[in-house]
Amino acid sequence: MQIGVFTAGDLQPSEIVALAIAAEEAGLDVFAVGEHHNPPYNSSCPATLLAHIAARTTLRLSTATTLITTNDPARLAAEYATLALLAPGRTDLVLGRGNTAKVFGWFGKEIEYSLPLTVEHYLTLKALWPERPYLWHACTRSPEIADLAAEHDDGLFAFAGQTEHLARYRDQAAHPRVGVLATELDEGLAWEPDRLLVKVSSPADVEKLGSAVCSALPRRRSSPGSTPPRTS
Repeated sequence: MQIGVFTAGDLQPSEIVALAIAAEEAGLDVFAVGEHHNPPYNSSCPATLLAHIAARTTLRLSTATTLITTNDPARLAAEYATLALLAPGRTDLVLGRGNTAKVFGWFGKEIEYSLPLTVEHYLTLKALWPERPYLWHACTRSPEIADLAAEHDDGLFAFAGQTEHLARYRDQAAHPRVGVLATELDEGLAWEPDRLLVKVSSPADVEKLGSAVCSALPRRRSSPGSTPPRTS
């Protein structure tokens, strides 16, 4: 199991970087940052933040999540392919739909079409980026997303309190990999995920989590360089 931390991005960029540095010092595996375009968030360009963090740490780097609906998939491929070159073997993406109608409008999209946009942009991203790293899908409400992840043998991420589609995904996927976003370590561990990301807001939170991980999983060895297999 990979264990790491995530932030939705409601911090200053320098504070987000400090979280990642603290995560490495705490012996964790993964750092992820969400993409948001409305206040109070400061993470509208996760690829830039992660590129800076790649130069400061050896952590695995991911997103929580990347908006597959409102972003141009060609632009996503360009940005994250560059990140993958800067941090070889250390990156992957969690793709999400988004849930704020106003933000969809800013990008000339309509939230009512978010599901077909997800499928269309995902397939375009795959076609444009054959040598991409591993992909995950964030699934909070739509079984169709679980089905999409299973069909393409990608991973599936869910919040610890919104896991109703995990069993559906695990039943269908050839090589299921489950990720969980949690606010507390114990609630995430209960789902026995392949990757667990715990929400943090300060380096002190990260240090506390590192100690809790050592207590809960005394035999665990951190594996920041481990890479899940990718299938085309």
